[in-house]
Amino acid sequence: MASSNSCAEIQITDGEQFRVRFGDEVRSGDLYYLGIDPRNKDHNCPADVGLMRLIDGWIETIVANSEGVIFYLPFDFSDEFTRWLACERKDSEITIVFGWAEVEGWSFSPSDFSEHSRDLKNFQPDEPTNPQTFYTPRILSNLRCSRAKIPRST
Repeated sequence: MASSNSCAEIQITDGEQFRVRFGDEVRSGDLYYLGIDPRNKDHNCPADVGLMRLIDGWIETIVANSEGVIFYLPFDFSDEFTRWLACERKDSEITIVFGWAEVEGWSFSPSDFSEHSRDLKNFQPDEPTNPQTFYTPRILSNLRCSRAKIPRST
């Protein structure tokens, strides 16, 4: 269970899945695709390394995007679609909506999703749509905390 100070959390739940939580919404992702990222310098890496790289990409993307720009963060890579967070920063806050798009999970790199982060075609928010707004520095802190808590493979 997340602490009361946590508004965001990414956590490995078992050997094959990880959980993504923002506020009161929780989704899961499959670790498999994170370990076979063709653009990783070591191609087939342990899933925990792939998850840490994904979180690093999220942090970099959140920091790099300016106010009023909608951008997307991927978290579940399936053969026929991907799951995303649609995000928009305003002042010191970020609004997040869970959803999906028909971009195949194998068609781009989980460690370098920049080609879709600002230009994701046909994003569909989950129903019912639940936009949630958080303090951006807190989200970044929670993501860094989640990254630090990922168990390392041996």
